[in-house]
Amino acid sequence: MTIPEYCTQNDGNCPICSLVSYGRDCQNISLRGRFFSLAQLASKITGGNLAEMAKLLNDMGADGIDELDPKPETTVPRTVVIDLAALRAGDVVGRRAAESLTDTITP
Repeated sequence: MTIPEYCTQNDGNCPICSLVSYGRDCQNISLRGRFFSLAQLASKITGGNLAEMAKLLNDMGADGIDELDPKPETTVPRTVVIDLAALRAGDVVGRRAAESLTDTITP
């Protein structure tokens, strides 16, 4: 995950930071388009299977999403989804990941 240079809390995980409000980070920069929820990605890519989605994301370099007990609210950086779409472009997972890049959450 790319951590903003100005970040001092939560290892750059903006959606869980107490300094975030109204969909903007602590420097008033919009979070829109920077993160997805695990549940959102699973519903679009793996038919709602959170464990399978967690494995795919971990294989792409996500920061240790629990594959045995995945939490739907886990945030996933857009860069990991881009990597998934690029590296799996030849199959249905890659195509669905690319399609999901147009749907982002606002925490």
